[in-house]
Amino acid sequence: MNELIIGCFAVSKAGHDFGKCYVIINAENEYVYLVDGRIRTLERPKKKKRKHMTMLTQTEVSLVDKVQNKTVKNEEIKRAIKLLINNRSGKEVE
Repeated sequence: MNELIIGCFAVSKAGHDFGKCYVIINAENEYVYLVDGRIRTLERPKKKKRKHMTMLTQTEVSLVDKVQNKTVKNEEIKRAIKLLINNRSGKEVE
């Protein structure tokens, strides 16, 4: 399995949240902790098995730094996910 990077984007590939985009804020053994800034905030991250999510190759360097330094806010996570989704859907249309 590819190396997980704290602060990168991940998409759920199993469960009731299939296809939902998150940011990885922590990783322990076979589990990762994911946030989306809305329902899954920094105070209530989602615990998910690594095999049930896919890490995206796209990253936002400033977001990765803030998550690793623990200075990120829920609003910044929401904005980064929204921009990622808009950029991905825009490329599919072209």
